[in-house]
Amino acid sequence: MWGSFNQNAAGSRNQNAAGSRNQNASGSHNQNAGGSHNQNAGGSAGNGAGPAGADPASMVVRMGAGHASGAGFAGGYGDVARSDYATPAALAPIPWTLDFSAGNGWPAFPAGHRFKPDALGLKLEWRTADWDPGLRFWTLPFDPLLTEWLQDVDLSSPAVMAAREFARCHAAWRAHVEPDRDHSPHASWIQQLIEPEDLQWRVWLSPTDSAADRAARRDLAWGRTHSELQGLEDLMQDDRDRYLAEAAVQSDGLTDYFVHFLGIDPASKPWTMALLACGSAIGNVLAMQYKATYQRVRPSTLCPGLVPPWGPPQHPAFPSGHSLVAHLYALLLLQIEPVALRFGVFDDGQAAGRKPTSAEFFGPAGKLGYGDNMRSPLLWLAWRAAKNRERIGVHYPSDSAASRRLAAGVWQALFASEAELARIKQAGQPGLDVPTLHSVLAKARAEWPSPVLNEPAVVAQPGAAGATGKRNRRGM
Repeated sequence: MWGSFNQNAAGSRNQNAAGSRNQNASGSHNQNAGGSHNQNAGGSAGNGAGPAGADPASMVVRMGAGHASGAGFAGGYGDVARSDYATPAALAPIPWTLDFSAGNGWPAFPAGHRFKPDALGLKLEWRTADWDPGLRFWTLPFDPLLTEWLQDVDLSSPAVMAAREFARCHAAWRAHVEPDRDHSPHASWIQQLIEPEDLQWRVWLSPTDSAADRAARRDLAWGRTHSELQGLEDLMQDDRDRYLAEAAVQSDGLTDYFVHFLGIDPASKPWTMALLACGSAIGNVLAMQYKATYQRVRPSTLCPGLVPPWGPPQHPAFPSGHSLVAHLYALLLLQIEPVALRFGVFDDGQAAGRKPTSAEFFGPAGKLGYGDNMRSPLLWLAWRAAKNRERIGVHYPSDSAASRRLAAGVWQALFASEAELARIKQAGQPGLDVPTLHSVLAKARAEWPSPVLNEPAVVAQPGAAGATGKRNRRGM
């Protein structure tokens, strides 16, 4: 299977991208970083950016969740060889035989041996030196002007301006944590959307805690982490081999999957591509600020037996950038009515989809747990991309779940109804003002003409007259 992964598997990814990306790891991919990989916003992995010369498409900025910008290539960080986004060349893909039959007294993989730092009184967090050199500036106090982040991006890109406007509104979304309490009083309202169980892995100790309280908190945190690691071990055994090639392409080509799934030609829909670039840029800024705040180590730090097939990337685990960007992609695209008709939420018995509602993410009656089927093809794709990061062992399930809710919170703030805006203002919560994103969305909508319906669609019900239950073979 790895044969097909390395020769073909993603074909251009490892023969060439063991060419331009891995063999020449300090070649076209890195010496020219800032070259074909960044100026073209993403060469062959280019996330469907479209051909150079198509104005908005050629301005697609690749950052976070498999995009390259933000890695500091042009910012004076030196010649750092990378095999993937924020991933050292030495951690490029290598084959592991996923045979789980134990033999000669040795386990198939030592995934049962897990480091438990809290039991030793150790606090294990992602340190500044653990970050990719081009991303270490995220460990500094947050800069709403994104001064250093802007060093290796195309300033003419609408996505970059959208990210700058989003950063200006950081009071609505920025993460704050304190070491001696579960939630900071300074936490933004979007941060507070994270489910408490998705933060149970975090050990926080109050000076007033008794020894028993401290032990109980540590046990709770390890119990959550241990359960998640067990789930990742199960995914490694059950899923990884089958999903490996797909996860490999998504690692640095997430946008390609949305382009393929939508069936679009980026050259004819440059503003749709620019909309995806806006989602990527905004998601990158949010994810990196949260990662720097929570400093969660990667699963393989605690459980080396998970043996990720590449990486993991040199930035913290929580939240998942891939999950956040993928869900932002889906939610932004579903703001386009013709896209929602085909890829939106399909209610029972309905012949077309619709836009999701915030109540389906956050309402008391419609509150969904991560992974519940929302009956939307695009949200399914986002969920699948997030799950693939768990399958390869680089993210915990809570990383994915928190990202989903953060993406939905950003989407809710960007497209709030009048009633929701009134509620947000009444609660004293700041909103999000990202006019460039709304301008790009308006142009993207113009690329998707609405279908003309001659008459209301009729959905055949099971058992109704004429419903044979057989599929029409023609056109299949």
